[in-house]
Amino acid sequence: MFKDLMRTDKFLFIAAFLAICPAQAFALDLDGCVSMALAASHALRSSEQKINSARSAYSRDRRSLFPVLSVSGEDGYNRYQAGSGLRDGLTGTTGARFSLDLKKNLSDYPELSRLELEKSRIQRDLAEKDIVRSVTQDYYRLYILLGKRADYSEARKYFSSHIEDIEKLENAGLDLKLDRVRAEIQLKSLELTARDLDTDIDGVLRSLSSATGAELRAEDLTFQGGPESFGRLPGQDGIAAISTCCAGAEGVFSARLDRLETNSAYETYRQSRFSYAPTLELGVARNLAIIDPATELYRTYIAVSLDVFDFGARAEERKAYLHDYEARKEAELENQKQLRLSLDRLAAEMNGAAVSYDGLKKNYEAAAGNLETAKLYYTKGKIKETDLLSIFSEYLDAKQQSRDALGRYLDTMTELAYLRAGAEK
Repeated sequence: MFKDLMRTDKFLFIAAFLAICPAQAFALDLDGCVSMALAASHALRSSEQKINSARSAYSRDRRSLFPVLSVSGEDGYNRYQAGSGLRDGLTGTTGARFSLDLKKNLSDYPELSRLELEKSRIQRDLAEKDIVRSVTQDYYRLYILLGKRADYSEARKYFSSHIEDIEKLENAGLDLKLDRVRAEIQLKSLELTARDLDTDIDGVLRSLSSATGAELRAEDLTFQGGPESFGRLPGQDGIAAISTCCAGAEGVFSARLDRLETNSAYETYRQSRFSYAPTLELGVARNLAIIDPATELYRTYIAVSLDVFDFGARAEERKAYLHDYEARKEAELENQKQLRLSLDRLAAEMNGAAVSYDGLKKNYEAAAGNLETAKLYYTKGKIKETDLLSIFSEYLDAKQQSRDALGRYLDTMTELAYLRAGAEK
């Protein structure tokens, strides 16, 4: 409860600052976005209430092992026919009954509820990791999209400057109408692409705003440190290191939840063998007012009840539980296999994206050095405009592709962290 209050206070504090402070005075980083999303999540609070419900159910089932003691009392007035030899008068009885459910006591009945409590805790942790994954991926996507928008802004400035160079050459008497048309078409194409990027950015911001419960703008977020602040990109040997850290997938939340599901199926089957146990009942009764001298003063009894003709149905029920358990075991093994495959695949994709990012980054950095030289050569008539546009296109494509590679790296890194959630515990 204290932790929930702390999360709520932090969320309210951040939301208030976003409302009253200028963007430059207060900016959210990834941790801030995650904290706000966790505090604002109804799904997370729902999963926490399910833990409370499972905890109460476990406590209830533990108490169901206690003997049941019930007491009763009765009083009445009896009137008899003349000549019966009995006199009219008050009669009263009192009694106590002690019963014990042998089936529940022999089978350790609360174990199923304990397993449900463990499952609800892991499901709560998974709900939290779902939020962290979703917000983190949106945050990274926004970082990539904003970088692309900056690239296109730079490209538009480059082509605007190129058109100015064309105008100067035309004023000097050169016929460059075709060059101008090509440059203007390229500029309009860049503007349309930038507009599409703005739409994508707006979509991601809406998603982040919905998750955090605050109306976020791009200016409200900070991405200090560049990609290095999101995690170091591995080198050529990175895949080996990542694959090593992915070993032991059995410890992650999803695998632990699978194991608990299998344990629950087995526990249901195990407890079913005690379904033949009878119900035991002990009791004592006392008559308080005796009209008939032949009536007993005390009566004690023991009773055992057993459904004799129900054995066949219970035997078939046990077989069904056994088949359910066997099916659950096979499903767990299949899920483990798929989890290892997913971890290996994500590790390979992450490493491939990192290698692509490094290579493409070097390509556009090399191409960037040729841009001004190409522009100068064009104004001097040493190269054609098609050559100039080709050089710039190669530069912009390499830069955009490097951002896409970085985006794939960050996305798979987040997905990998989600699948491995709980492995460190």
